[in-house]
Amino acid sequence: MAAKQVTRIRGAGPRPSDDLPATAVVVVAGAPASAPGPAAPTVGAYEILGELGEGGMGKVYLGRHKLIGRKAAIKILNRDIASDDEVVSRFFNEARAVNDIRHPNIVEVTDFGQFGDLHCIVMELLEGETLATRVLRAGTLDEASAVRIARQVTSALGAAHERGLVHRDIKPENIFLCSHPDYPDFVKVLDFGIAKLLATESTLGHHTKTGAVLGTPSYMSPEQCLGEATLDLRSDVYSLGVVLYQMLTGAPPFTADTLGRLIVCHVSEPPVPPIVANPRVSPLMNRIVLRALAKKPKDRFASMKEFRDALEAAPAVAQARGGGSSAPTSARGPVVVRAAGVARPVAAPPVSAPAHAPAPASPGRAPPAAPAPQTSTIDDPPAKAPGLGTDLPSRLIALVMERIDRGAVDLPALPPATVRCIDLLRRSNLGFAEAARVITDASALRSRIMRLANSAAFPSLMPATTLEIAIARLGTGGLFQALIEFSAREVLAGKHPRVKEASRRSWPHALGSAIIASQLCQQFDREAEAPFAYLAALLHDAGKPIVGTLLLDFEQQLIRAGNRTILTEAVWLSAIERCHRPAGAALVRHWQLAHPVVEAIETSGAFDPAAGRSLPNLVRFSTALAKRLGLTVGPTNAADVDAICAEGRRLLKIDDGTERNISHGLKERAIALSAIRGQ
Repeated sequence: MAAKQVTRIRGAGPRPSDDLPATAVVVVAGAPASAPGPAAPTVGAYEILGELGEGGMGKVYLGRHKLIGRKAAIKILNRDIASDDEVVSRFFNEARAVNDIRHPNIVEVTDFGQFGDLHCIVMELLEGETLATRVLRAGTLDEASAVRIARQVTSALGAAHERGLVHRDIKPENIFLCSHPDYPDFVKVLDFGIAKLLATESTLGHHTKTGAVLGTPSYMSPEQCLGEATLDLRSDVYSLGVVLYQMLTGAPPFTADTLGRLIVCHVSEPPVPPIVANPRVSPLMNRIVLRALAKKPKDRFASMKEFRDALEAAPAVAQARGGGSSAPTSARGPVVVRAAGVARPVAAPPVSAPAHAPAPASPGRAPPAAPAPQTSTIDDPPAKAPGLGTDLPSRLIALVMERIDRGAVDLPALPPATVRCIDLLRRSNLGFAEAARVITDASALRSRIMRLANSAAFPSLMPATTLEIAIARLGTGGLFQALIEFSAREVLAGKHPRVKEASRRSWPHALGSAIIASQLCQQFDREAEAPFAYLAALLHDAGKPIVGTLLLDFEQQLIRAGNRTILTEAVWLSAIERCHRPAGAALVRHWQLAHPVVEAIETSGAFDPAAGRSLPNLVRFSTALAKRLGLTVGPTNAADVDAICAEGRRLLKIDDGTERNISHGLKERAIALSAIRGQ
């Protein structure tokens, strides 16, 4: 609906005078919002706190639930529209259909109905900015950012199309980029089905008014411009192609002084190729955009899945998969998800199987068994290691390293349901229903996912009552991240009582390190590497419980052999510190995660001055900074930690402002999230 400018979006420049989407629900800052009229101080269980926007169909208010205090956006239809029973009925039927989709990239309708003489819908409150505002401020988006946003939109529209809903008004104003420190640019598609309420055929400018034809002229497909009554999902493909073109070049493919001229352009004139408008656009992306903008529907992508698959092959995504490494990836293709971070429906990194790793589990089969530990005792001759003497600590370290080198360490395995889900993700064949079928018999895993989906990490007024709804709330990327985090939490906790005690604070430290590493990648404009950095920092200490348990086993062998020498705490911890990175790298290989994650863990024992902002250097700094901020695990030498942080700051070129932004509230966030993630 046409919007009246009332304030500024937090953290953004002035909002362009475009439509305020009918479900555009933003948290605003500045002067207090205007109070609603006296006729509507409350709507159902909600107190009305102020007005967010106004347009031709009604007003959107900021509301707060009177009992639980949660805020929401409440749209109240204008009385002239609400007086038409047929329009109101169709509007509410559409709201029901959208609510049934339950896709994480679609704005959530939490309630709707008639309260007194008011017809309202209640929606989740979003914080951030529209894509229109982002493009206005940035001019153009880099290809990686454009692909990341477009892929989320294809996922949302694909879910809607499966339910028989065609959006018909895809434009930057209806694509909302949520601002969250852990989930940059998490997309919410707005205004599903609102245009279906409109019946006449007069649309002017950029404003979709009451009684106007479906859509906004600059983004309408040729068949939409011609007023064809039967539009199918390929009309949305065209509109998203226009949006993608604008993200890459800074402007839509067609502009005109009159509506008639604009329609002629959409129907009959070829667009200037995006690679001509912006030479930085890759040839493959140029072909993707032009195919989406084909005049005839049959020449476009046949579905949003086909559109998304094409985007997956774009150079920006290929870079994210490889992480700047030439390491081979899985023949079935890596898992590609939204963005890395904590509590996000996020981004986990691609998964790849090294040449020497076990093959992925086949459908219906258990995961490959871990290599059987080979029998050896403390008296076995250890492999020669530079700088090691013949004393007991050195012999223990050498023996541990020798065990790791020949694959004779009993490494924790991923649960069968997790292996099956990851295998399906590699095949790009994991939907919400399929994931629910895989997980439903794994009771512990099922309970964890249900708790996570209903936690503060995924706030919603409506609880996730089934496993499929819970997985839909997380999204496939969020599910992958959660599965890895659940397993990482188990490993970091350890099983031996002595290991458990030494690992008491390892989980908050792991999450804090992962958050820092991911945010640094974003600060350095290397978002493609953020998923790898997140997992490498998260699993950086995963080898410590493995090595600690192995050393205690060796100690028991010594005792049984009649040697009463007991490992002191200092010797035990020193040996763990010397050996844990190779053990952690072996675990990541065993889980068949991406090679850059393995490499970052394995080589993060010291900074490499020649490597600059490499992943190992970044992970080493992140784990040290998390300790300095109070997320300690085990004995910590403050002077050593400060020295590592100082060296890392110089090498990574991190200024005071960047460190302050990353550090602010990090300890509290990590502790709070540790109670949610991996619980």
